Amino acid sequence: MKKPLKSLTGYITTVLLFSTSFCFSQSPTLDSALKTFMTQNHVVGLSAAVIDSGKITWAGYYGYQNIEQKKPVTPQTLFAIASSSKTVTAAALMQLYGAGKFKMDDDINKYLPFKVANPDYPGVAITFGQLLRHRSSIRDNVDYLGQFWLVNKGDPTLALGPFLKEYLTAGGKNHDAKKNFFNEKPDSAFHYSNIGIALAGYLVERISGMPFDKYCKQNIFTPLEMSTSAWYIKDLDTNNLAMPYDHSDSLKRFVKLGFGGYPDYPAGTLHTTASQLANFLITWTQDGKFNNKQVFKQSAVQLLTPTETNLGYYIWFLSGTEKGELIYNHNGGDSGVMSFIAFSPKTKKGMIFMMNSLLDSRDAFKKLINLIYYNTTR
Repeated sequence: MKKPLKSLTGYITTVLLFSTSFCFSQSPTLDSALKTFMTQNHVVGLSAAVIDSGKITWAGYYGYQNIEQKKPVTPQTLFAIASSSKTVTAAALMQLYGAGKFKMDDDINKYLPFKVANPDYPGVAITFGQLLRHRSSIRDNVDYLGQFWLVNKGDPTLALGPFLKEYLTAGGKNHDAKKNFFNEKPDSAFHYSNIGIALAGYLVERISGMPFDKYCKQNIFTPLEMSTSAWYIKDLDTNNLAMPYDHSDSLKRFVKLGFGGYPDYPAGTLHTTASQLANFLITWTQDGKFNNKQVFKQSAVQLLTPTETNLGYYIWFLSGTEKGELIYNHNGGDSGVMSFIAFSPKTKKGMIFMMNSLLDSRDAFKKLINLIYYNTTR
């Protein structure tokens, strides 16, 4: 079930003996409701944060990062955030946009060492904007990608560039004209594409001259004080890494899944803590500024997620809340992990949560969002 959940755009163990909460206005009722939710929905561990006016106003840590070792979730616990990682990949690309390195309607082939084109429309350019809006016509071939997506094998052994070349270029050993591309003209339709975002990450490499993971560490993680965040498991402190779990109804217990990774890693393998990802979200809601330093240009932030939402937007999804508020958001789901990141472009309030369990319904996912957001914001 791993990778199909990686493409969700709208949402998605047995006794929890430990929970802690840090809150500027303590909420025992929320703590109790979250513990009940976790028990009912077979959630092993949960870490969450809420931001307002450029700072963290609530954070909570519940359950276990590792059941077998009886290690509780703490502020230092690192979770895989799956497709919520795409917001960081897009931000990395937008740093380079802000530096004038490319334009959104540029043909990506100007920046690549191999040619990428839809076989049915070989003369039609694929642009940066199309990648970030999932309108490139690049298709996730699950028949091939499942060998990486559907198992937790740790870090990938294939490098990003060669992996994409063999998948996307005519004559590549993993190229399939029908399965790797939609029979639709680029920019004609929306199709959520993990490979498309992985390609956006590779374009960061090509334009910056640095490996994507190293670029993020130097230009995003370090200035945003995301010191323990990383894309590869080898770069993480595994003592603080949350183990992904599934719940077996037949066995009535949790099953350890191991740590996952895949070669299209800019699409979904970021590991981070709630507070560190909150630093990223704070920066994004403050027009790209963190600790009085401009990390992302305001123009780049506003192009990707404009305050005036009718201007169009990239990578994030725009949804209406039960109170009629529009929020930019993205979720992530892989084997044994789930995450969510969201903010209001008007109020600059936002929230994050990450878990080492996968919810099995949209209703449960929405309930968790409402539990956290409406009990911690005013």
